[in-house]
Amino acid sequence: MKFSGKKLIPGGVTERWIYVTLIPTIVTVVIACIAVFFVFRRTYYYSAEQSIKYRISSTVNSIPTSGLTYSERYRNMVDLVENFSEKDKFELMILRRDGSVLLTSSGFSYPDDEANTDFTAAMTSKNGYGSHIGRSPTGEHIISVTQLLGSGYGDAAAVRLVSSLRLIDGRLLRNVGLSVLVGFIILVLVSLTGSLYVASLRRPINAIGETAKQVAAGQFDARIDNIYSGELGELCDIVNDMASELQRTNNLKNDFVSSISHELRTPLTSIKGWSDTISTVSSDDELYQRGLNIISSETERLSGLVEDLLDFSRLESHRELTHEPVMLDLGAELSDAVLTLEQRAQKLGITVKYSEPDDPVIVDADKNRLRQVFTNVFDNALKYSSRKKTISVRLTVEGDSAVISVRDRGPGIPKEEIPRVTERYYRASNSVYGTGIGLSLVDEIMRSHGGSLRIESELGHGTTVFLTLPLHGSVQQSSETE
Repeated sequence: MKFSGKKLIPGGVTERWIYVTLIPTIVTVVIACIAVFFVFRRTYYYSAEQSIKYRISSTVNSIPTSGLTYSERYRNMVDLVENFSEKDKFELMILRRDGSVLLTSSGFSYPDDEANTDFTAAMTSKNGYGSHIGRSPTGEHIISVTQLLGSGYGDAAAVRLVSSLRLIDGRLLRNVGLSVLVGFIILVLVSLTGSLYVASLRRPINAIGETAKQVAAGQFDARIDNIYSGELGELCDIVNDMASELQRTNNLKNDFVSSISHELRTPLTSIKGWSDTISTVSSDDELYQRGLNIISSETERLSGLVEDLLDFSRLESHRELTHEPVMLDLGAELSDAVLTLEQRAQKLGITVKYSEPDDPVIVDADKNRLRQVFTNVFDNALKYSSRKKTISVRLTVEGDSAVISVRDRGPGIPKEEIPRVTERYYRASNSVYGTGIGLSLVDEIMRSHGGSLRIESELGHGTTVFLTLPLHGSVQQSSETE
């Protein structure tokens, strides 16, 4: 199980909160503010219209008509318009039957494009009233209401009252502004409480995520300080229980590997000793000698596997591999290992090519650990090489490092699997046999020596393993330079 390097919550809770809570709240508040605006606007304008209708009705009722001649009625309407007492609030107009202005209290000229809107509405309505909201020639926001007159008024057909909406619009804007302020306060409170809630979730979830990554990395003693209640507390308990169970299982596995390795070591030593003893007895039987050789070689291979298991057990227990570095000639050690490789390769019909510098290549390393590295790498090269193929082993010096390259002409490794071949237990898709821990140990040994393991491969063209070790004195020199 592997975790990516990303945090479990790089803003995920915040993003979900924004989409699930904050954005719907903003949309709701905006819609509510718009709705409040239209409700207030409709209410205020309707109230103004009803008030003007009542005022027109009172004005019309005040015009005497019975017992008067046409000229007398007209004179009364002129007096009514000229002496209109609320000129500061309204504009009073008497309209002809074609909708044009017959009389006006202050010489007001209605816009041509809106001249007959309220009059036309009054002509088509059942109650004889019509209204219109628009703009005056000066750009002022106004409302006009028209009431039709009866037939006893001569050329006069209707009465119109026009009023400014400035005060009403001012009150409307104040109320809408108050609504917007309330909505803004609601958004601030929602954002504040939401941020505090998200922060309260982020801390424990990040702590759980960090602990889970530590457990995934093999630190099974990692635990979460459970100071939370509810579902978060239960989740912390679950993660801690999981870590405890993994730690117990891992300890059992390590104990088993360690025990079985020690149990195997003793009989293998005896087999090896007796096979070597028997091999000294002279015998002309070729099958006899061949069997002894097989016993010896297979015993050595089993001994190597046991050592790998022991080392692997140390790695799983997070203990460093033991090694005692000494100054040695890497070329001499490598040539001895190649000699053994050649003997094994010859039996399989495989050719080994080896090259090294003329001068000694001095490094600080543990001889036994190097032999373990060479054995694992050479075993892989032999495993994936077929008869009449060639394995190339080369030692070179590059700067302050010694570089060993081992190349086989096997099937190669898929490009996407190369980074994983050094993982414990991992086996490539085209692997043939093995435990999956050899290259993992090689990588650990090389790093413990200050070196590195690098693998290049191409399907159908083989694999090259590069082993890099610092030359003797290069580490001290670099430290002094720093």
